[in-house]
Amino acid sequence: MNNIRIIKILIIISTFVFFTVPTLVYSQYKLEKVSEFEINSLYPVEIVDFYPKDFLYLGYIITSAGKRIVLINYQGDIIIDKILVGEGPNRSSAPFSSMSFSPEGNILLQTSSQIYRFDQKLNFINKFSYLSSTTIQIYGRMEFLSFFHFNESLSSFSFITNPSDTNSFRPGSENSMDLIEIYQVDKNKLFKMADVKDRIMYNKFEKSLLADLYFITYTIDPKNKQLYLTTKIDSEIIVYDLILHKFESRIKIKHGDFEMLNKNLITKSDFPSYGRVSLGPKNHKLLLLDGGKIVLDYIREIPYGTYEKKISEDPTYHHFQDPSYHRLILFDSAKQLSGDIALPKNGKLMTSLAGDRLLFQIIDPDVEEDFILYSIYKVVATIK
Repeated sequence: MNNIRIIKILIIISTFVFFTVPTLVYSQYKLEKVSEFEINSLYPVEIVDFYPKDFLYLGYIITSAGKRIVLINYQGDIIIDKILVGEGPNRSSAPFSSMSFSPEGNILLQTSSQIYRFDQKLNFINKFSYLSSTTIQIYGRMEFLSFFHFNESLSSFSFITNPSDTNSFRPGSENSMDLIEIYQVDKNKLFKMADVKDRIMYNKFEKSLLADLYFITYTIDPKNKQLYLTTKIDSEIIVYDLILHKFESRIKIKHGDFEMLNKNLITKSDFPSYGRVSLGPKNHKLLLLDGGKIVLDYIREIPYGTYEKKISEDPTYHHFQDPSYHRLILFDSAKQLSGDIALPKNGKLMTSLAGDRLLFQIIDPDVEEDFILYSIYKVVATIK
C-alpha cells in the first residue's frame, strides 16, 4: 500500500513539473505568396537589390563570356545588361564582389579596393579607391553592398568593406579580433568594430578552428544606424551601434536543427564532411524587413548517407544550394519571433522587399524552361 501511495505522489509531482516548467513558444508565421514574374533567360539571374522609386531590380548573370550586370523592371524584362569587368575604358580589371543601388538610384559596384558608380543605363559615372586592411575578392557570386550615412548628409556615405559571407578574420595579425571594417568616404577613415570575443561562441571553439569559422553574415538598418551580425557557426545575433562602434545587445538564436551549437566544446571532429565537401550546418544570410525586423536564412546539416545518394544522382549536388535544407527564422530588434519556416518549394532566397516581403528564385531541377520564375512572398503572422 505504501508503495502504491509513493507512486501516486510521484505521478502528481511529475505531472505538476511537466505543466509548470516553462517552454519556449513562438508565434506562428508563414510565407504567403503575393505575386510572381518571369525573366526570359537561359541562365539564372541572381537578384541582389531593389530600387522601389523606379521599381527596378539589380542583379547579375554568370555566363561563359563573364559576369553580366543586369537591371530588370517589374514585369521581368531585362532592360540592360553589360559585362563591366575586363580590358577597356571604364571597366574594372578586378572582379566585383558586391553591389547595390545608391540612395539616388545609381549602381554601386565594389571591388577589393575601389567603388565604381554607374547610372541606370550602366554608363560609367566615377570611381574612388578606399582603405582596407584586407583584400577580399569574390569570383562566383556577388553580395549586397551594405552602407549607411553618419548624418543626414549624403556626403557622409559609409560602407562595410568586407562583404557578407566572407572571412577576413586572421588570428595573430594587427587588430585581428575585429570582424567588421567600415570606411567613411568623406573623412577617408577606416573604422574597425565587432570584436570576435564579444561572441559567446568564441569560448566554445577549439582555438585551432578560429581562422576557419568567422565567416560573417550581417545586415544594416541604415535608418537606426544599427548593425546585426552573426557568423557561420553561431547561436546569437549581436546588435552594434554603427555611429559609436559599440556593442548594444544580443539576440539569442534557437535553430530548429543545429545540434553542434549545444556542445560545450566544438572541435574539428564535429564538422561532418564528404572528402573536402562540408556537410554541416551554417548561418547563411540576414535580411532586413520592415520595422527593424530581420530574417535569418540558415542551412541544416545533411546526413552522410543522404549526401552520398544525392551525388550519385547528381554529381554537382550540394545541400547549400538545396532549398529543402534551408530554413528561415524571424526576429525583431530584441528577440526571436518564430521557429523554423520552410522555404517555398524549389525557392532560393534572393533579397527582401518593402512590406515584409521576400523575393525567391524558383527553379525546378526536373523541368527545363526558357525562363526563370521569381515569386514574392509576404511573411505573415498566423497565431499570436
